[in-house]
Amino acid sequence: MKSPLLEIHHVNAFVGGKQILFDVSCEFEQGKMTVLMGPNGSGKSTLAHLLMGNTKYRLIPDVSNTIQLMKTSILLNGKNITDASVEKRAKMGLFLSFQSPVAIPGVSVKELLHATYHTHEISRKETLSAYTARIQFHSKKLQIDANLLLRSIHEEFSGGERKKIELLQALVLRPVYAIFDEIDTGVDVDGLQLIAQGIRKLKKDGVGIILITHSERILRYMKTDRVLVMANGRIVKEGSGDLIKKINRTGYTHL
Repeated sequence: MKSPLLEIHHVNAFVGGKQILFDVSCEFEQGKMTVLMGPNGSGKSTLAHLLMGNTKYRLIPDVSNTIQLMKTSILLNGKNITDASVEKRAKMGLFLSFQSPVAIPGVSVKELLHATYHTHEISRKETLSAYTARIQFHSKKLQIDANLLLRSIHEEFSGGERKKIELLQALVLRPVYAIFDEIDTGVDVDGLQLIAQGIRKLKKDGVGIILITHSERILRYMKTDRVLVMANGRIVKEGSGDLIKKINRTGYTHL
């Protein structure tokens, strides 16, 4: 049986009247890590949010443009999720770690994770006590202070703490695909190694990884299966991990 594929066909993205993505098509494999790189403003984060169903981004500029919409599709394991809500996509196994996680006063990290137990299929597969033990296990692996789990989500957290909490959610949820949008920014060297270790764990468990980054720092600790380079809203280059070395030598303009 083939592993679930995440496929994008002829995707465009518009915010207001401005087009940000132009006819993007690609696919991602479960258990593989794809690194998405490119200059600032190239459309990497837009693609991540579009995959997750952020309604800020429109697939067509005009709802009457049915011809363009017929060409466009986002498929997960053969199922068309183009019109699916964020909640439905999350339940189907998509996860997005935000580039700049926002604080949510009044809701603790622990409360969020326990609420997830009741809203996802996890509750059908393991007891709450086993689920809680898994939260504690991954928290220790990421060296997250137990008191941090009792505080409001991301409220007065450091940059590194926020990114660790984002990764903790992915480790606990066990998604089919995890999208990490610059999870390495604002993280010190020790934290970076812990985060890389967590992402390697997800990949080993068969999770498809889509890692958006500007730097090779975190990539030193992980094996990259494929690199996609975006520029001006398009995928302009595809290659193996060796492509990262070329980018570091020559930049994006000489690809």
